[in-house]
Amino acid sequence: MTVRRHLSPYERAVWAAGEALPATVAGAVHVEGATTPGRLRDAVAAVRARHPLLGSRVERGGPWRAWFTTEGVPETPLRVEYPVAGRTVARVLEEELQRPFATADGPLARFVVVDGGDSFDLIAVFHHLVADGHSAAVVFRDILRHLAAPGAGGPAVAAPPADGLLPGPRVRPADLAKLSRSLRLPRQAGPPALPPGHAAPLTCRTWTLDRAETTALLDRCRAERTTVHAALCAAFARARRAPGPARIAVAADLRRILAPVPEESVGLYAASFLLPVATGRPHDDLWEGARELRERLHRRLRPEELRPLVAGFRLLPLPDGMITRLLHRSENKGARFDVSLSNFLTSIPDTYGDLRLTAFHGAAHTSLSGAPLVILIGFGGRLFFSVTSTDPDAAGLCERAMTHLNAAVTPARPAGARL
Repeated sequence: MTVRRHLSPYERAVWAAGEALPATVAGAVHVEGATTPGRLRDAVAAVRARHPLLGSRVERGGPWRAWFTTEGVPETPLRVEYPVAGRTVARVLEEELQRPFATADGPLARFVVVDGGDSFDLIAVFHHLVADGHSAAVVFRDILRHLAAPGAGGPAVAAPPADGLLPGPRVRPADLAKLSRSLRLPRQAGPPALPPGHAAPLTCRTWTLDRAETTALLDRCRAERTTVHAALCAAFARARRAPGPARIAVAADLRRILAPVPEESVGLYAASFLLPVATGRPHDDLWEGARELRERLHRRLRPEELRPLVAGFRLLPLPDGMITRLLHRSENKGARFDVSLSNFLTSIPDTYGDLRLTAFHGAAHTSLSGAPLVILIGFGGRLFFSVTSTDPDAAGLCERAMTHLNAAVTPARPAGARL
């Protein structure tokens, strides 16, 4: 499928932001079973043909217009590595997240395989303009399907912009006000972002809850009438060491409100909003806070609240250069949020012929401020976490948050209690 279409107002804003800020998202899967670099290259080419935005570039047509085009875009890169002691998938992710995409040249996706012989790790890296977490799952599924049965892939899938799939009228004057409120909270005192060349190194850390731990967490959340996402927000707010409410950036999957739902499309169908969360006192019940957060998240995820996060950009007809400069200036003043939490459940299969998908982590680098970006993926009865940040305390923040969460799931027995 040949593509040439205008970037929507929302896509143009994300593209312009990516000219000044990091705009890279990635996924990493571990697969039991053998393949070859040649077979993987064929699979990547087939998936690019099925999802053409992966093989696109951005053509600028002046300060207010830009297009996706697949014309003149080179082959999608696939780099092959082999296991080396001490070089983990997290290290590969750190390197790839810091490599910007040349959007004018394309393509806007690339891949790395770490070939272990009887198993392999596959890393997919995307410009956020053409993929989100759900998109990454679709790409991995389609690659593994092609490896299991070459030539069995389906027809090309269009990726219409989210702007055109929103419910309700095209433009509402109130959308701009709601967009501004959703993206802005008062900044708190803190260090500004460090200039290039002086920033701390970007680090990525991954961890996993096994099936028993995942089941215990899900069961407790159901018993407490809340959700994992709300419980995580409460735990991370409690884990902060700074005074005042935590500013949590919550990622939202727009597919919940779009019609028709772009279930098979690979593109940008995600947005985020800021949520202030009280830290609570050490002896406060985490579940009480999580129940209150569940209600607040439920309200913020309603169509009338999510819609302005995309539609509002139609009322911001700024030239792309101005968008780039404004966002760069804002980021250099410091982080807009203390931690970003993305959470999604994927139901893609785990078995593809002789190949078995056993792990799925996500990662992202979308801010100069260095604030931690935490991604949680539910897959195969387990929860896969990652955190990416230049904050030296990011790993400590996650450890404290998980300690709070684990203590709430399995509270200590009273003294003298029988086992």
